[in-house]
Amino acid sequence: MGTIKNYIGMVFLVFVISACSTQNEAYDFAVSDVEMTEEAEVVTSTEQNDMDSGLLNQISTQVEDRMVIYQGYVTLEVKDFYVARDDIKEKVNQLGGYVVESHQHEGEEGNLFGTIVLRVPKQDFQPFLEEIGSTDVKIVEQSTHGSDVTEEYVDVESRLNAKLVVEERLLGFMEQADNTENLLKISNDLAKVQEEIEQMTGRKQFLENQVELSTITITINEVSIGTSSIQGDDLNTWDRSKKLFIDTINVALKAFSSIIVFIIGLSPVFVPIVILIIIMLTHYKRKKKKHDQTID
Repeated sequence: MGTIKNYIGMVFLVFVISACSTQNEAYDFAVSDVEMTEEAEVVTSTEQNDMDSGLLNQISTQVEDRMVIYQGYVTLEVKDFYVARDDIKEKVNQLGGYVVESHQHEGEEGNLFGTIVLRVPKQDFQPFLEEIGSTDVKIVEQSTHGSDVTEEYVDVESRLNAKLVVEERLLGFMEQADNTENLLKISNDLAKVQEEIEQMTGRKQFLENQVELSTITITINEVSIGTSSIQGDDLNTWDRSKKLFIDTINVALKAFSSIIVFIIGLSPVFVPIVILIIIMLTHYKRKKKKHDQTID
């Protein structure tokens, strides 16, 4: 009877060990399947082109328009900086765009110059540049640049979709896991995958934003005369006279300032000499006065 009990106990023990081993093997197989899925995504660019070029081309044909990031650079010469700047901002607002950056400086002659960086919808990129050229400004320089990011966008999107599948599998494994060690391992793998998903999602959104809104950098230079001019005086006599008058005053002030600086700078030498001369003159006058009194 004791032998039978021992035999039954050994059979039960073997059954438990076998069940645990089967569960671990099943989880290891599942995790291995997930790891193989992740490894398949981290192939080199050469392998990716060789293995998935047909797939990428097929996905690319599903994209309605090419994903192109447009950038424009324009340099303008205007008569009034503020008028030109406000006019550009108004046009951008009408198109549904916005100003990213704006700054200005004043030159030595009082003329203003500055730069405006703005974003406009991609369909309004070229019409906006053409409209600038039709206004009362002089275009000194203009250039455009486009970067095709279609393949990068498709690649990011395909990798993101694959990572989402991996995330879904890991969530399923987490619900089925009844082992603390396996649960901890799944949690670590899931956190890593979710971090990669966030990075890919951010990159995808960045590309979409850069494509949908083109960037234009406009440099504005004011070339008009800063002072008022008499209407009809083509020679600008009044402006030139005021300029000469102001220049003359500046020269006189500069000369006066130089004299003051010269006197103050050499005062340690001049002061003792002046004092010595005063003493000598005083002594000479006293001596002469005594001499005159003696003669009398």
